[in-house]
Amino acid sequence: MKMRVDYAGLLPSPCRLWTTVDVGGSSAVEIQHLKHLVAASESASFAKAAKKCFTSRQNIAHSIKVLENKLGTVLFERRGNEMVLTPDGEEAASAAREIVEQVENFDVMFAQSVMPDDMLTLAVSANLFAGIPSSTDEFIHSYSDKLRIRECDCEKCYELVLAERVDLAIVMCMKREFPECDVREIASSRSYAVVNTCSPLAQRDQLSMVDFKGQELLLMSKPPFQYKPLFSQMKDLGFEKGEVNVITSTSSMVHMVRRYDVMGLVSKKFAIDPPKDICAIPVEDPRLDWHFYALFRMDVRKFAAISKFVKGVRSTFESDSNYVSAMRTAVDDADA
Repeated sequence: MKMRVDYAGLLPSPCRLWTTVDVGGSSAVEIQHLKHLVAASESASFAKAAKKCFTSRQNIAHSIKVLENKLGTVLFERRGNEMVLTPDGEEAASAAREIVEQVENFDVMFAQSVMPDDMLTLAVSANLFAGIPSSTDEFIHSYSDKLRIRECDCEKCYELVLAERVDLAIVMCMKREFPECDVREIASSRSYAVVNTCSPLAQRDQLSMVDFKGQELLLMSKPPFQYKPLFSQMKDLGFEKGEVNVITSTSSMVHMVRRYDVMGLVSKKFAIDPPKDICAIPVEDPRLDWHFYALFRMDVRKFAAISKFVKGVRSTFESDSNYVSAMRTAVDDADA
């Protein structure tokens, strides 16, 4: 028989929203416990949830145990290599998610007025500001007196983080892994191909990788680091390396697409309002979607500043319907 659990007790009073939630007993459940529950429910793995929350697997397991003890029911059960929510766990996770969303919305309201204590060095990929929401651009600008920003290609950003020459990097690239680096996947967005309006492809509703055959491509950084899935597909289809050109800016791409029979790859932000004589067409293959990652090496001294900044960046993506917030981190662990 299914146990009935009163989840209404999870809902906090507004004045205590960001601190604790009373669910009975001698102590209170912390908001952090609920965040851990939400992350675990979305990851099907305590280890993956730990990466997402910048904590340890043991802390995730402890939070789940605290909640199970308070509610008097089991929230997860193991199925193979995954931790799966029980029916009671589904209800608890839904209630917890509502509370966490309220807390994060509260945080966003004041994110720009609460600066980190440490100065951070930030590397950004060369095409990042052309692909992020305006709210993200404004958020980064609000930290200008606490940031030293360096712009370079995606691979260089990764190398700078590994060498500990920057505290973190925010990059835009197609899906990939970043070995020996702590990674937080922030969001993803569809990829678009841009062509001249006179091109036969301009009449298409969407394009597949096959449509790239014979097209001269314009890319924003040296291949193939930023475009790994694209180059894998090109190799399978027998594309020639000579069909790819690296350009230095979006304005260069627009100029060449207008004058020559070439194709560029852009973000949805660019595609919403393309320049005159340019047509942006969605690419149907999700393997070519853009992904936004935060890269860093765990620095205990600056951990709070890095965590707060990354959380603020993620919140700005979540408020824009043109982007899909990442539900899991880019780093996969074998153990649950």
